[in-house]
Amino acid sequence: MLALDALPTLHRTLAGVSPSPDGWLLFDFRGINPIFRAVMGSEVVGSRRVYVWIPRNGEPVLLVHAVDAELWREWPAAWRRIVWVQRERFERELHALVGGKTAAIEYSPGGAVPYADYIPAGTVDLLRTIGATLVSSAELVTRYCSCWTAAELASHRRAGEAIAAIARATIARAGEGARGASPHTEHDLMIWVLDAIARAGLETESAPSVSYGANAARIHYDAPADGSQPIVPGQLLLLDLWAREPGGGIYADQTWMGAIGAPTARASQLWGTVRSARDAALDLLRARLEAGTPVTGAEADRASRDVIVAAGHGDRIVCRTGHSIDRVGLHGSGPTIDDTESYDSRQIVPGAGFSVEPGIYYPGEIGVRTEVNAHARADGLDVTPSEIQRALLVV
Repeated sequence: MLALDALPTLHRTLAGVSPSPDGWLLFDFRGINPIFRAVMGSEVVGSRRVYVWIPRNGEPVLLVHAVDAELWREWPAAWRRIVWVQRERFERELHALVGGKTAAIEYSPGGAVPYADYIPAGTVDLLRTIGATLVSSAELVTRYCSCWTAAELASHRRAGEAIAAIARATIARAGEGARGASPHTEHDLMIWVLDAIARAGLETESAPSVSYGANAARIHYDAPADGSQPIVPGQLLLLDLWAREPGGGIYADQTWMGAIGAPTARASQLWGTVRSARDAALDLLRARLEAGTPVTGAEADRASRDVIVAAGHGDRIVCRTGHSIDRVGLHGSGPTIDDTESYDSRQIVPGAGFSVEPGIYYPGEIGVRTEVNAHARADGLDVTPSEIQRALLVV
């Protein structure tokens, strides 16, 4: 639940965006808005529509149906609570709250940025009908939900070093098995990684992706218990794993590539291309941040994609270069590194964290990806893990 001591930070966030709206209007209905949960807390998801108005100056106001009012038992007594039953009162009170005001909501004009677009079209119509001027809350979300604290950065770094060690050990294990009479399967390695994450004192929301040979070209491949590929010499192994420290740590999310036996010339060329694409995005971000020059996720995606296009593999890009990572989750709500699936014009502000993970995918043949994480500073860029992959791990 939003606490009294969070209000000063919200007021600073509202005052820090330009132009500054009159307030932030948070809306939810049965959990459809993850930003609402990120700000207000997951324990207040009810069965009726609910609004929280957070003015640029002053105290928040809750507009909640009587059926769900009990969920809000931790709402500070000093803040106003409006409990409604009939729709006539609901509309009257909503008009009194935001009529004639500029309200930031989870809305992206034209649906351009889906991570900032959670309010139903009918609700947008209603708010405009009662006289509210609507603007996107995207920058508020970045600054309030997606900027890491120093403690969160430290937690992320620790998780990043741990999963990098697990990744290297997993690929070495695959190579050892490949030289024996009973090679490990993709599923075997998946279970081993999950156990290693638990032994490291970390937690994860889902199993890692362990993909060998042609399976690495399948973005959401999940190695089955029956029918997984045995890891034998001759092809590349893609390992994508993610974990965080318990208690609200920031996820680390990395992809590592191993060659089981000497890699082919084609595999080496593709690896070199995605590595250069990764570094192009990181170099642009680092240079702009060090210079104090604004930079967007779309620009970083374009820098990465241009490398792959120039190498002749542009038609084998199937996704954006990176996603947000924040306290909302592994795939967070801040700026994405994307000018592919959408045009993410949100600025990479100090504190924002994200993945950089370009890939080239030839279905039925080969898939190659490299993934690191980055955290923007006012004077540069932190990249994790401390030793990122520079060459294929040949085992």
